[in-house]
Amino acid sequence: KENDTVIFLPLILWKKNWKNAFLHTIVPVGFSDYDYATPISINQTTPTQSEYFWKNLVQELKANIGIKFDKIEISGIEKKFCGDMNFWEETEECSYIDLKNYDTYESFLSYFKTKERSNVKRQIKRLEEQGDLKFEVLGSSQKDRIITILPTLLQQHALRWPNAYRAPNFHSNLVHNALDANLLYFSQLTLNNEPISWGLGFIYKKKFYFYMLVYVDKYAKFSPGKLNMFYSIEYLIEQKYEIFDFLRGSEEYKSKLPVHNQTLHKYIKRNNKLISYAKEQLICLKQYFQ
Repeated sequence: KENDTVIFLPLILWKKNWKNAFLHTIVPVGFSDYDYATPISINQTTPTQSEYFWKNLVQELKANIGIKFDKIEISGIEKKFCGDMNFWEETEECSYIDLKNYDTYESFLSYFKTKERSNVKRQIKRLEEQGDLKFEVLGSSQKDRIITILPTLLQQHALRWPNAYRAPNFHSNLVHNALDANLLYFSQLTLNNEPISWGLGFIYKKKFYFYMLVYVDKYAKFSPGKLNMFYSIEYLIEQKYEIFDFLRGSEEYKSKLPVHNQTLHKYIKRNNKLISYAKEQLICLKQYFQ
């Protein structure tokens, strides 16, 4: 805290078991399941304040909390704050669309070649020939309706990704909390009042975070997920949102969109004690022989 600017970074201590040499690592809440772990600030943060935060992170942990740790590992940092490269690694890239470049949805579509624009319109026409096609965005005022829809969405997501790990009640709690904080974006594409695709994301300060896209498999030939995304982009442009953030992941479809890429960083600070060094070496040795 400096000059009425408060910077938050929720952290936990991960105590690993004997198979991982009892390594104690400080990681962000959510760890790898969270796309970003950039510190959250109240009021505008200057570069000097950000650098002060990272340079004094270890001292603050030791002095105020008294936690003993072998390593601090914080991934998903949107930009490097501290000049000491010894503590920073570049990791992956995240894609985003700069919606400020498009005054209208038609100007966004003009980016694509005629074949791609025609394909989107053709799929919409094919669905409209089946009946009443409707896209809607549900807000916090429709909380009860969203909560009613959520189990079906998660069921379809589980069918699509059967081997994906899901923490118990994680998505349900996430949606409830985001609704209460007025941060949730929830879109639905229906055909004859039957849902065929849902979009789940988050909105904050004119920035949209694209979290989950689900569609009913029997309508896959109509590309309902893709249409849901394009309808969402149209809605967000109309509402004057500035960024459509795809979060982490290098899915092929993103390369066909007018995206920009930003490099994420990882902050790693190791304890210089011999015991901490020995633990990490044991883990490296184990991985070598696996």
